[in-house]
Amino acid sequence: MSKKSKVCIIVVIFILFIILLPSSGFATNNDSRKTLVLLGNENLAPIVYKDNGIAKGVAVDIVKAMEDRIGYEVEVVPVNWEQAQKMMLNGDADGLLHINQSPERDELFDFSRPLLKSDFSMFVQNDSTSLRSIDDLRGKIVGVEAGGYPNLLLQGYEAIDIEIIVDWETSFKALSTGNLDAIIVDRWIGEYELANSRITGIKIVEPPIETRYSRIAVRKGDVETLNLINSGLKEITDDETIDKIMEQWQGKRVIYVTEDYFQTFYLRSASLFLFLVALVAIYFARKYQKLSKTLEISVKERTEELHHANEMLKAANLKLERISMTDGLTSTKNRRAFDITYNKTWKMCLRERMPLALIMIDIDNFKLFNDTYGHLTGDQTLIRIGEVIKGVIKRPGDLAARYGGEEFVVMLMNTTAEGATVVAEEIRTRIEELGIVNRETKNVVTVSLGVASVVPDNEMEPNELIDAADRALYKAKEYGRNNVTVWES
Repeated sequence: MSKKSKVCIIVVIFILFIILLPSSGFATNNDSRKTLVLLGNENLAPIVYKDNGIAKGVAVDIVKAMEDRIGYEVEVVPVNWEQAQKMMLNGDADGLLHINQSPERDELFDFSRPLLKSDFSMFVQNDSTSLRSIDDLRGKIVGVEAGGYPNLLLQGYEAIDIEIIVDWETSFKALSTGNLDAIIVDRWIGEYELANSRITGIKIVEPPIETRYSRIAVRKGDVETLNLINSGLKEITDDETIDKIMEQWQGKRVIYVTEDYFQTFYLRSASLFLFLVALVAIYFARKYQKLSKTLEISVKERTEELHHANEMLKAANLKLERISMTDGLTSTKNRRAFDITYNKTWKMCLRERMPLALIMIDIDNFKLFNDTYGHLTGDQTLIRIGEVIKGVIKRPGDLAARYGGEEFVVMLMNTTAEGATVVAEEIRTRIEELGIVNRETKNVVTVSLGVASVVPDNEMEPNELIDAADRALYKAKEYGRNNVTVWES
């Protein structure tokens, strides 16, 4: 062999060594742990979103923090939310990240312990003074995300022009210029978009329309994965890792930039090389693959499975509308459910000439209680009081609902003021007997109740009965709280 040939061989070997060196280094550092795949909504910044193909967000940081605790690598894949649910039903992932629990979804999934709290809020222009609740949106153009909870929430209200949001920045610009009257979205998502896009002239309406608690969903019966996730969430909660993550994200304007080219040169070169090797392998595999009848049958079966999953998803979406009628915290009916049921019941009582009664209930000094013990204790108190009210209201046709904040409402069909007073007094007594201490008032937590009852006629409006019960509640507070007051016109 000539000296020139030897030199060429040495040069070729050196070049191959340089190309393969990064790949060898990366192979040495590969994590041998198993992978837990979670799907998230790709348009949910800053909770879950995709940045240059990488999953980011507060929920992503939380589940990534579980890796060392559970011994699994956690991979979050942000995709279209409807596609994510379909993939989960097909068994293509281990879980759904940041999803609200409901009785209907309980039939399809099992849910982890609580993950994040979401306040669904209304965003309007700064100079808007007339838009304070959903009832004020009739005749207005309102932007909501397709398939999101606010979209379901507005379906039960007539005369609201719903516009589906595809891009948050475009929609908030439309709101600032008056092309939209309002946007309803998770408060954190809206504030994050306004901070990053620097759109001005927009405010948030207080209080939130609805509060819910998201979780991680796994396939029904997948107890092993559920226990794994719950153990990880418990550990990062106990050691305050979640609190530190929330502090980093809450209220911050986070802007991500791409890495420097020189820092990623070898990584990208190795990735390109592996990609070319994969393409060659796929080419030869497909070249010699036999297209047999078995493959055709397999494709047909897969198509049928996808069709079945799609039908299941459609059925689940129909059930979601019923989910929107329940308060996410207390599990009583929510304001929307009350408005719809009350208007139907009013018309029936008007037709049948039956008395209809309302009881308005407000927790005494609840703001002081929240300031003293914190919102988590306040939420637990709301849950217990809601359970007491539901326990008293048992007749078919009657309704107990959370009216807003610390206020509840009870509707009683075919009931006079005297009968409603008996029910109200039972509720008041049972709540007082809970013995929930409020050290600031040196007493237990109590409620004030306003009662009103009418036989509807054509000269009356449904809101008149609500106003009467509300005035009675106001009088009950004037009389010293922890009492039942009946409105007499």
